[in-house]
Amino acid sequence: MSPRTLLLVAAVSMPVLGCSASLRRGVTTTDAATAMEQVTRSSANELDPAVSPDGKTLAFEVADTPDAAPHIEGVRIDGAGVESSARILYGPGHATGREPAWMPDGSSLVYLSGSGGSYRLVQTFGPRPDQTAFLADAGDPGLPGMWPAMSPDGKRMAMSVPRLDLFRTGWRADRSFDAALGISDLSGTGVTILGEGSSPAWSPDGQRLAFARRTDGRAHLFVAGADGGRAVQLTYGAQDDVEPAWSPDGATLAFCSTEVGEDGRTHSNIFVVQADGSGLQQLTEGDRTACRPSWARDGFIYFHVDATERFHIWRIRRTAGDGQGRERRLRLRMDVQR
Repeated sequence: MSPRTLLLVAAVSMPVLGCSASLRRGVTTTDAATAMEQVTRSSANELDPAVSPDGKTLAFEVADTPDAAPHIEGVRIDGAGVESSARILYGPGHATGREPAWMPDGSSLVYLSGSGGSYRLVQTFGPRPDQTAFLADAGDPGLPGMWPAMSPDGKRMAMSVPRLDLFRTGWRADRSFDAALGISDLSGTGVTILGEGSSPAWSPDGQRLAFARRTDGRAHLFVAGADGGRAVQLTYGAQDDVEPAWSPDGATLAFCSTEVGEDGRTHSNIFVVQADGSGLQQLTEGDRTACRPSWARDGFIYFHVDATERFHIWRIRRTAGDGQGRERRLRLRMDVQR
């Protein structure tokens, strides 16, 4: 057993899940998090959780098979962290739905819908499938928005805009982006491009945006003002750090960190970092895919993980543990680079 393996074994808690038939390790929590609690259970894949502002409803994608197009469902969640009522269907069951985000008052969801033949953002009005309305495609059918994030005042929508060229003269591209950050009103007019980035998240006070941006060949977390200015890089290293989610007090960000293990497999885990880039901690450990955190007002962090042969929604809380010491290893790498 290598020294690195010894470090991992000593630092994580007892496994709460079994492994699959393969040699991949199951998912555990480090000493920086409570034991994992399963929230959803079905025979389908359940991904991309979004906790309602009051913490009582969980929306997510559901795909019956790995190749099936997902749709949006929801469940009420009780104090025990398990679904406590029948499933809620957001939008027609035959329509594709991805990447749900709540309006700040909890009255509706915005998500990416494929029911119109191409992906467009749609807003629900209550939990009835027939109460939906399409939003504009960010003002232009050629400029689709993805990963919507609603501002705390409910007036603006941040989004990821893929494969974008900005033109200054009308015929010559001034800047090109594989993924750009955009901000729009809810009708999709007046889109402002803030620069390169993806998976935006508004701070609770609406003054800052967290997002992922590629630098030196890797995706890392950044925080900038809501106008896109003063961008500060928070994470570094050989991993891809994406999908930030703010804590309710706006002091900390949870995110998904992806890297290739010694066995050549790609795996992802949940980490947290302070909004100033300090205090990096690892919360989950394993050779699976734990991603898309959503931080509820009661302190629970919801995320999806293929802990079994299917993806389901689980949750954890952050504790005072040191989270396996990734911050120390990261600092060592940065020192070596200098």
